[in-house]
Amino acid sequence: MIVKLLQKITILFCILLPSLAHSQCFEGNTVFGDGEDISYAISYNWGPVWVTAGEVTFKAKLEKKGEKQVWHLASTGKTYHSYDVLFKVRDYYETWVDAETFRTINFSRYIYEGGYTLVNALKFDYEKKKIFSSTKSNNNPVRLDTFAIQPCSFDMLAAVYFTRTIDISHLQMDQKKQVSVVIDDQVYNIYIRPLAREIVENNDGKRYNCIKISARMVEGTIFKGDEDVLVWITDDDNHIPVYIEAKILVGTVKAYLKEAKGLRNPMRALVND
Repeated sequence: MIVKLLQKITILFCILLPSLAHSQCFEGNTVFGDGEDISYAISYNWGPVWVTAGEVTFKAKLEKKGEKQVWHLASTGKTYHSYDVLFKVRDYYETWVDAETFRTINFSRYIYEGGYTLVNALKFDYEKKKIFSSTKSNNNPVRLDTFAIQPCSFDMLAAVYFTRTIDISHLQMDQKKQVSVVIDDQVYNIYIRPLAREIVENNDGKRYNCIKISARMVEGTIFKGDEDVLVWITDDDNHIPVYIEAKILVGTVKAYLKEAKGLRNPMRALVND
């Protein structure tokens, strides 16, 4: 089941997206910069035992696509080599996003999980207001689909970075916000609620000032479709998820901040004892 956790880990980070018109969504990025590199250790409770079986990384890089400046965002999820013999996972996500508007241009993901493969590609056409999807799994034929672009809707990976640009410090506690996330060939609506400000101790002993968020995830996946996902993001200008805890159908998964390099802003959320 650790394979499913890695496959869906980006969904865990897509939970801060307010439901706004797209023109109102992106107000500028002062949160992440060119060369940012963040990694997480993924743990899963295998019965009474907690096992750290894999990691997820997120990288951001500025590039040129034609005449446009774009963000090339990439994420990799994998099991450690010591667990590959049990169930090898190699998941890769990448997206190109217009740096000015933060609209997704193209998104793709490749999944390898114990012999199961899935390749999904999304093309966002804003003139036609359509998303074109292509999905291929194992030996099944390619599945093509077209659906409408909803207001303020993003691919999974773009949503991770976009939501970090949102200033949630002004939100009222317990106030619900709807999420629109494109996953494969469907659009899912999720909602989030800020709960409290807390100090969180990471598994490396470092302590951070955080904002605690709860989220209702996509029912029918590995999640229960209830508010079982809790995320603690740094209460500073970086808005980095430090710790994530999610109940799934067969247990609990936790993600711990492992390393954050190339940050645009000082890590002021770190508590100095």
